Amino acid sequence: MMKQTTLKLAAFAAALAFSGVAGATVTLTSQYTLNTTVVPVTGQSNEYTFNYSITNNNQGYAYTQTGLDGFTIYIPTAATVISATEPVSYIANQGVWTKGPSPALDLSYGGDTSQNMVAPAGYQAYTFWGQNTGSVYQLGSTATFSITLGNVSVGNNTVGISTYFGGYGVPTGQDYVHNQYGNYTTFTTNALSAVTAVPEPETYAMLLAGLGAIGFIARRRRQV
Repeated sequence: MMKQTTLKLAAFAAALAFSGVAGATVTLTSQYTLNTTVVPVTGQSNEYTFNYSITNNNQGYAYTQTGLDGFTIYIPTAATVISATEPVSYIANQGVWTKGPSPALDLSYGGDTSQNMVAPAGYQAYTFWGQNTGSVYQLGSTATFSITLGNVSVGNNTVGISTYFGGYGVPTGQDYVHNQYGNYTTFTTNALSAVTAVPEPETYAMLLAGLGAIGFIARRRRQV
Protein backbone atom coordinates (compact mmCIF):
# COMPACT_ATOMS: atom_id res chain seq x y z
CA MET A 1 0.00 0.00 0.00
CA MET A 2 1.30 3.43 -0.87
CA LYS A 3 1.98 5.62 2.11
CA GLN A 4 0.27 9.00 1.99
CA THR A 5 1.63 12.05 3.69
CA THR A 6 0.58 15.39 2.29
CA LEU A 7 3.79 17.36 2.06
CA LYS A 8 4.04 20.25 4.48
CA LEU A 9 6.36 23.04 3.42
CA ALA A 10 8.41 24.75 6.11
CA ALA A 11 9.66 27.57 3.89
CA PHE A 12 7.35 30.57 3.74
CA ALA A 13 8.54 34.00 2.63
CA ALA A 14 7.62 36.86 4.97
CA ALA A 15 4.63 38.90 3.82
CA LEU A 16 4.99 42.56 3.00
CA ALA A 17 3.34 45.02 5.38
CA PHE A 18 -0.36 45.05 4.51
CA SER A 19 -0.82 48.64 3.37
CA GLY A 20 -2.94 48.52 0.26
CA VAL A 21 -1.14 45.59 -1.36
CA ALA A 22 0.49 42.54 0.19
CA GLY A 23 2.47 39.76 -1.40
CA ALA A 24 4.47 36.64 -0.71
CA THR A 25 6.41 33.94 -2.55
CA VAL A 26 6.50 30.26 -1.58
CA THR A 27 8.78 27.59 -3.07
CA LEU A 28 7.29 24.10 -3.12
CA THR A 29 10.31 21.75 -2.99
CA SER A 30 12.21 22.44 -6.21
CA GLN A 31 9.19 21.98 -8.42
CA TYR A 32 6.82 24.92 -8.03
CA THR A 33 6.80 28.55 -6.95
CA LEU A 34 3.59 30.18 -5.71
CA ASN A 35 3.27 33.98 -5.79
CA THR A 36 0.35 35.71 -4.09
CA THR A 37 -0.84 39.29 -3.86
CA VAL A 38 -3.87 40.70 -2.07
CA VAL A 39 -5.53 43.96 -3.10
CA PRO A 40 -8.41 45.65 -1.22
CA VAL A 41 -11.44 46.37 -3.38
CA THR A 42 -11.67 50.15 -3.78
CA GLY A 43 -14.55 51.70 -1.90
CA GLN A 44 -15.58 48.45 -0.23
CA SER A 45 -15.12 47.22 3.31
CA ASN A 46 -13.77 43.73 3.99
CA GLU A 47 -13.53 42.89 0.27
CA TYR A 48 -10.25 41.72 -1.26
CA THR A 49 -8.96 40.32 -4.52
CA PHE A 50 -6.52 37.43 -4.07
CA ASN A 51 -4.21 36.96 -7.07
CA TYR A 52 -2.22 33.77 -7.53
CA SER A 53 0.45 32.71 -10.00
CA ILE A 54 2.09 29.27 -9.94
CA THR A 55 5.23 28.51 -11.95
CA ASN A 56 6.24 24.97 -12.86
CA ASN A 57 9.99 25.14 -12.23
CA ASN A 58 11.08 21.55 -12.36
CA GLN A 59 8.30 19.05 -12.98
CA GLY A 60 9.18 17.79 -16.43
CA TYR A 61 8.99 14.20 -17.65
CA ALA A 62 8.87 12.30 -20.92
CA TYR A 63 5.12 12.71 -21.02
CA THR A 64 4.49 16.28 -22.18
CA GLN A 65 1.16 16.81 -20.45
CA THR A 66 2.56 16.58 -16.94
CA GLY A 67 2.46 19.39 -14.40
CA LEU A 68 0.15 21.73 -12.48
CA ASP A 69 -3.45 20.52 -12.59
CA GLY A 70 -5.22 22.00 -9.57
CA PHE A 71 -5.16 24.67 -6.88
CA THR A 72 -7.29 24.85 -3.72
CA ILE A 73 -7.81 27.50 -1.06
CA TYR A 74 -9.89 27.42 2.11
CA ILE A 75 -12.45 30.23 2.37
CA PRO A 76 -14.89 30.86 5.22
CA THR A 77 -18.38 29.51 4.58
CA ALA A 78 -19.74 32.96 5.44
CA ALA A 79 -17.56 34.65 2.79
CA THR A 80 -19.18 36.07 -0.32
CA VAL A 81 -17.61 34.96 -3.60
CA ILE A 82 -17.88 38.08 -5.75
CA SER A 83 -15.95 36.87 -8.77
CA ALA A 84 -13.16 34.49 -9.79
CA THR A 85 -10.98 33.91 -12.84
CA GLU A 86 -9.51 30.53 -13.69
CA PRO A 87 -6.37 29.88 -15.79
CA VAL A 88 -6.70 29.43 -19.51
CA SER A 89 -5.95 25.99 -20.90
CA TYR A 90 -2.21 25.43 -21.37
CA ILE A 91 -2.78 23.98 -24.85
CA ALA A 92 -5.32 26.16 -26.63
CA ASN A 93 -8.58 24.44 -27.59
CA GLN A 94 -7.50 21.18 -25.94
CA GLY A 95 -8.66 21.66 -22.38
CA VAL A 96 -10.55 23.76 -19.90
CA TRP A 97 -10.24 24.82 -16.25
CA THR A 98 -13.20 25.05 -13.90
CA LYS A 99 -13.64 26.73 -10.52
CA GLY A 100 -15.99 26.55 -7.58
CA PRO A 101 -16.58 25.53 -3.96
CA SER A 102 -16.63 21.92 -2.85
CA PRO A 103 -16.44 19.96 0.41
CA ALA A 104 -12.97 18.73 -0.57
CA LEU A 105 -10.54 18.31 -3.43
CA ASP A 106 -11.17 14.64 -4.18
CA LEU A 107 -7.99 12.73 -4.96
CA SER A 108 -9.01 9.40 -3.47
CA TYR A 109 -11.09 7.71 -6.15
CA GLY A 110 -9.69 4.36 -7.21
CA GLY A 111 -6.47 4.74 -5.25
CA ASP A 112 -4.93 3.08 -2.22
CA THR A 113 -4.53 6.33 -0.33
CA SER A 114 -5.94 9.86 -0.30
CA GLN A 115 -4.45 13.30 -0.73
CA ASN A 116 -7.72 15.18 -0.38
CA MET A 117 -7.75 18.74 0.90
CA VAL A 118 -10.62 18.65 3.36
CA ALA A 119 -11.67 22.07 4.66
CA PRO A 120 -11.77 22.53 8.45
CA ALA A 121 -14.98 23.43 10.26
CA GLY A 122 -16.30 26.81 9.18
CA TYR A 123 -14.49 26.72 5.83
CA GLN A 124 -15.03 25.30 2.38
CA ALA A 125 -12.53 24.26 -0.26
CA TYR A 126 -12.61 26.46 -3.35
CA THR A 127 -10.81 24.73 -6.19
CA PHE A 128 -9.47 25.65 -9.61
CA TRP A 129 -9.17 22.38 -11.51
CA GLY A 130 -7.93 21.35 -14.96
CA GLN A 131 -10.51 19.23 -16.77
CA ASN A 132 -8.35 17.82 -19.57
CA THR A 133 -4.76 16.75 -20.12
CA GLY A 134 -4.38 19.79 -22.40
CA SER A 135 -5.14 22.01 -19.38
CA VAL A 136 -2.07 20.87 -17.44
CA TYR A 137 0.65 23.53 -17.05
CA GLN A 138 3.95 22.04 -18.19
CA LEU A 139 7.59 22.72 -17.37
CA GLY A 140 8.53 26.41 -17.41
CA SER A 141 4.95 27.71 -17.60
CA THR A 142 2.96 29.88 -15.19
CA ALA A 143 -0.75 29.67 -14.38
CA THR A 144 -2.51 32.82 -13.15
CA PHE A 145 -5.91 33.16 -11.52
CA SER A 146 -7.74 35.15 -8.87
CA ILE A 147 -10.74 35.28 -6.56
CA THR A 148 -12.51 38.30 -5.07
CA LEU A 149 -14.17 37.73 -1.69
CA GLY A 150 -16.38 39.80 0.54
CA ASN A 151 -16.95 39.61 4.29
CA VAL A 152 -13.41 38.39 4.99
CA SER A 153 -10.20 39.37 6.70
CA VAL A 154 -6.72 38.50 5.42
CA GLY A 155 -3.96 36.36 6.85
CA ASN A 156 -1.86 33.26 6.25
CA ASN A 157 -4.08 30.43 5.09
CA THR A 158 -3.58 26.87 3.86
CA VAL A 159 -3.55 26.37 0.10
CA GLY A 160 -2.85 23.28 -1.96
CA ILE A 161 -1.29 22.63 -5.35
CA SER A 162 -2.12 19.41 -7.20
CA THR A 163 0.21 18.04 -9.86
CA TYR A 164 -0.58 15.55 -12.58
CA PHE A 165 1.75 12.80 -13.75
CA GLY A 166 -0.54 10.82 -16.06
CA GLY A 167 0.56 7.20 -16.20
CA TYR A 168 4.18 8.09 -15.47
CA GLY A 169 5.99 7.69 -12.17
CA VAL A 170 6.54 10.47 -9.66
CA PRO A 171 9.98 11.41 -8.26
CA THR A 172 11.53 8.90 -5.87
CA GLY A 173 10.43 9.48 -2.29
CA GLN A 174 7.49 11.72 -3.22
CA ASP A 175 4.09 10.56 -1.97
CA TYR A 176 1.32 10.25 -4.51
CA VAL A 177 -2.12 8.84 -5.16
CA HIS A 178 -3.65 7.41 -8.31
CA ASN A 179 -7.12 7.34 -9.83
CA GLN A 180 -8.53 6.40 -13.22
CA TYR A 181 -6.79 9.38 -14.85
CA GLY A 182 -3.27 8.80 -13.55
CA ASN A 183 -0.99 9.74 -10.66
CA TYR A 184 -1.24 12.91 -8.57
CA THR A 185 0.59 14.63 -5.74
CA THR A 186 -0.78 17.40 -3.53
CA PHE A 187 1.52 19.94 -1.87
CA THR A 188 0.20 22.18 0.89
CA THR A 189 1.65 25.39 2.22
CA ASN A 190 0.64 28.83 3.53
CA ALA A 191 -0.31 31.86 1.48
CA LEU A 192 -1.96 35.21 2.02
CA SER A 193 -5.63 34.38 1.72
CA ALA A 194 -9.01 34.73 3.39
CA VAL A 195 -8.72 33.42 6.93
CA THR A 196 -11.94 34.35 8.70
CA ALA A 197 -15.33 35.86 8.06
CA VAL A 198 -15.97 39.36 9.36
CA PRO A 199 -18.96 39.61 11.74
CA GLU A 200 -21.94 41.44 10.31
CA PRO A 201 -22.82 44.85 11.87
CA GLU A 202 -25.87 43.23 13.49
CA THR A 203 -23.52 40.85 15.32
CA TYR A 204 -21.55 43.75 16.77
CA ALA A 205 -24.79 45.46 17.79
CA MET A 206 -26.00 42.36 19.60
CA LEU A 207 -22.63 41.99 21.32
CA LEU A 208 -22.65 45.60 22.49
CA ALA A 209 -26.24 45.28 23.66
CA GLY A 210 -25.30 42.17 25.62
CA LEU A 211 -22.33 43.91 27.24
CA GLY A 212 -24.56 46.87 28.12
CA ALA A 213 -27.11 44.59 29.77
CA ILE A 214 -24.37 42.90 31.80
CA GLY A 215 -23.09 46.29 32.93
CA PHE A 216 -26.60 47.41 33.90
CA ILE A 217 -27.14 44.26 35.98
CA ALA A 218 -23.79 44.72 37.71
CA ARG A 219 -24.64 48.32 38.63
CA ARG A 220 -28.04 47.29 40.02
CA ARG A 221 -26.38 44.63 42.16
CA ARG A 222 -23.93 47.18 43.60
CA GLN A 223 -26.81 49.49 44.46
CA VAL A 224 -28.73 46.79 46.38
